[in-house]
Amino acid sequence: MITTELITELIAQHLEGGDVFLVEVVVRPGNAIRVHVDSPDGIAIDECVKISRFVIDSLDRDEEDYALEVSSPGLGGSFKVKQQYEKNVGRDIEVLYTDGIKVKGKLVSVEENGIVLLVNGDDEEIGFEDIKTAKTIISFN
Repeated sequence: MITTELITELIAQHLEGGDVFLVEVVVRPGNAIRVHVDSPDGIAIDECVKISRFVIDSLDRDEEDYALEVSSPGLGGSFKVKQQYEKNVGRDIEVLYTDGIKVKGKLVSVEENGIVLLVNGDDEEIGFEDIKTAKTIISFN
């Protein structure tokens, strides 16, 4: 049986020691596998192809059929892992607190247990446990 844990383990093995990091693995019914990866400098299609080939070579299609998609998480998606926050230091982000309050500001730094966000001229420390969602604010100006 193909599980999220199995795919996560395979990809972690492949990525070990590099700057590419795993953002998310989703395995849906019918073995539809979606993998999001990224790096501090963005992810190239060639890297997605390498990861896809590694997973394909590691699984036996005769044993179990599946569909596989490997890509970047995209610009508008919520941050899932600490490395995404680190990648976006210096950028404007939007944070939705677990209590429903939404703030926008410049991501100043990423600490062990949270982030520092510059909101209206003041540094606001926000713990990861208090963040429901966070994402980059995309501006075309």
